[in-house]
Amino acid sequence: MDAELRFHVEAYAADLTLRGMPREAAMRKARVEFGGMERAKEQCREARGIRFAETLAQDLRYAVRMLGKNRGMTVGVILAIALGIGVNTGIFTLLNAVALRPLAVRDARRVVSVYQTFRGSSARNVNGAASLFSYAEYLDYRDHNHVFTGLLANKAFFSASLDGEQPRRVEGQLISCNYFDVLNIRPVIGRGLTESDCSAPGTAPVVVLSDGFWHGAFNADPNMVGKVITLNRVQLTVVGIAPTEFRGTEPVAADFWAPVSMQPVLDASSGNSLADDNLSWLVLMGRLDGRTSLARVRADLGVIAGRIDQHHPGRTTTLAVNVASFFGESEMRGYLVGAGAIVLAAVSLVLLIVCANVANLLLARASGRQKEIAVRLALGAGRGRLIRQLLTESLLLALIGGVLGSVAAFWSFEALVRLLLAHVPAGVPTIALSVRPDLRVLAYALVLTVTTGIIFGLAPALQASKPELNLALKEEGAGRHGYGSRSWLRSALVTAQVSVCLILLLTAGLLGRGLREAQTIDPGFATKDVSVLTLDLDQQNYDGAKATAFQRELIEKIGALPGVDAVAQASVVPLSLNSNGSGVRIGGGERIQVRFNKISTEYFEILGIPIVGGRNFSETELRGAAKVAIVTEATARRLWPYENALGKAFQFQDGAQTYSLMQVVGIVKDARTSSLGADDDYFFYFPASPEDQLKTALLTHGRAPLATAAKGIRETVRGIDSRVMADVRPLDVNLENYRLPSRIVTVLFSVLGLLALLLASIGIYGVVAYIVSQRTREIGIRMTLGASASEIVRLVLRGSMRPAILGMLIGVGCCAGVSRIFSSLLFGVSPFDPITFVGVPIFLLVVALLASYLPARRATRVDPTVALKYE
Repeated sequence: MDAELRFHVEAYAADLTLRGMPREAAMRKARVEFGGMERAKEQCREARGIRFAETLAQDLRYAVRMLGKNRGMTVGVILAIALGIGVNTGIFTLLNAVALRPLAVRDARRVVSVYQTFRGSSARNVNGAASLFSYAEYLDYRDHNHVFTGLLANKAFFSASLDGEQPRRVEGQLISCNYFDVLNIRPVIGRGLTESDCSAPGTAPVVVLSDGFWHGAFNADPNMVGKVITLNRVQLTVVGIAPTEFRGTEPVAADFWAPVSMQPVLDASSGNSLADDNLSWLVLMGRLDGRTSLARVRADLGVIAGRIDQHHPGRTTTLAVNVASFFGESEMRGYLVGAGAIVLAAVSLVLLIVCANVANLLLARASGRQKEIAVRLALGAGRGRLIRQLLTESLLLALIGGVLGSVAAFWSFEALVRLLLAHVPAGVPTIALSVRPDLRVLAYALVLTVTTGIIFGLAPALQASKPELNLALKEEGAGRHGYGSRSWLRSALVTAQVSVCLILLLTAGLLGRGLREAQTIDPGFATKDVSVLTLDLDQQNYDGAKATAFQRELIEKIGALPGVDAVAQASVVPLSLNSNGSGVRIGGGERIQVRFNKISTEYFEILGIPIVGGRNFSETELRGAAKVAIVTEATARRLWPYENALGKAFQFQDGAQTYSLMQVVGIVKDARTSSLGADDDYFFYFPASPEDQLKTALLTHGRAPLATAAKGIRETVRGIDSRVMADVRPLDVNLENYRLPSRIVTVLFSVLGLLALLLASIGIYGVVAYIVSQRTREIGIRMTLGASASEIVRLVLRGSMRPAILGMLIGVGCCAGVSRIFSSLLFGVSPFDPITFVGVPIFLLVVALLASYLPARRATRVDPTVALKYE
């Protein structure tokens, strides 16, 4: 470029020489008219579009040199950023693995899940979630859509009993026979399912095993294909082994896949679900061709949904179509994404404090570079160019910290998940969860890193790029400039730090109070020395009469075991996260949704729930379809206020539109059997009849140690039927299941709160120390004129505590606005608990005072003579 530009100048000079101008004068005239050579080069480079790349390279080289000169500050900033970004990236990785990552199949983004929601008055039978489909609906959508290359159906979370010397529970899926074809999965041994396997209900007893199940239960027998296994007392022939990496399409890793047409045989207790056209029980997934959009899919399936709605007057169906993931069901997905967003917001607050600390540090560093920046401006550098240079340094810091934090997060969270999955208690299904980073996680980490660099770097860059040139060039007024024009920004950053810190501390305080309440709360029933026995009679092809005889013999033999005081039946175990719900009407009024349990007479005695009015169920009522009920005190007050509920009649909904007339014969004290957080508004107890024996659990009370009692109970079950599985656990476990989420969330927010407190304290200390250093000369003058040490301390504290107190006010207001989100984990503690909302701000105020007092106290020890000569 230099040679070319000189050629143009010399050519023009030669032309002038030919016209008679002397050579020296011609060269001078050519240079004057051409202009500055370097300026022309810059214009050419900008026209070629490479100027930005060149200046960026210059900025990066300069940034590296500047950061290398301040290694201590650089290392501290990078570690702080790595901590903030690493925690955020790790939490997002978990959220992505649970709710956002597509299924682990080929061309996963072309596989979509389909769910439905209903509006209107049409009743619906549900087995799983209301958003699922019936078998008839599946066939309709499969045969009449124009957007899928294939549409599959599967019954998720299907548990079965594997027969053997020690019966064991296995998890699987009942699938349509195009399941593996739609997902593009090829078994490594044998075959998948064919259409002939689903041609008629119960006629194709075949099964495909997972690789893990094949290795774990059958020692990877190479001749497994063609052999017979027994699930729920049904013999099935193994036809294939799935690939190692494929574990199903649900969060629980599948051990087997059987044809959906085998449901009436494998799940006999649920009846023939294939024939119920109004039953929600199947998940639908389809594979798109390469040209079909989700909008077109929704439109095409909407036509089919409208046609189906015509057979259900008053009903309107809305379909949700999204890329398939483990938790694709709308309600569950919304819950997980909502919970993940709350945790992500909490860790983002810690990152915000990190950004405020780094911004304050860069502001202090910029004060030391005022002369450098002033010289650049005086030599003609534009403000935008300076801002870009300073932002380059900030982004370089953020990039290094982001890479370190993300790598640490990927490694640590993957190791943590492996550790947790390896220590899952016996009997808990294996979770098919992969936290390996994908493009979405990497993009999130990159965006977070760049955003972080801009957040903590922009404000210092804007402030540093407009110094007072005369004062800066004379090296005067650095203190005045640093303290005056930037003090508002430092105060704002301190305010933000304190408010964010207080939000996390208040949340941790509320959750801690809730956890303490959960540890001491009285659920209204006794759990000590009570064991729960659950059976799988419904999976063993027992009918009502056979189950009744089995239960009667079992209760009699368990009651005779040493140390057992009493045995009771219940269709719902207290605090088991399960519930029975239906509707009642009083005097022909509106339908009221209620919860209920079906129990035997010993239930109240074992759990220590007193009967405060009326009587218990009689043995006669337990043997027949008695139309009697016992209600809680709260139910009696709400349904029959100012009246005696005993003897009152009500209508109970025992079918889709069928109501039976029933009578209240007893009233019991309120108990938190459905949820530990609050009493049920309406709760009924009904006698456990012979028709309920397939689904009831046994509660036993005794003085023997749990291990001894559990062994005796299991041996008793095996003595009656060795193929029935018996799961024995203490009732206390259910209580801990409610406390565990509260404990986890409390620990998380406590750690985040303490981390935020540490960072905020460091930030306040750093700001006050810097301000004191900038005002050293002023402090020396005040002390020379007679100011006492206490007056100097008060002067500094007034300036430093003003933004801290403002931050506390903002933090209290924000926490009061969001505290209701955690109400389900507070177990009766108010979201506006006065102890927390008063104690935590006072604690933070003390910490802020201490962080401000230390540098203020040190300022009073400065020799006035030295201070007067400062700067």
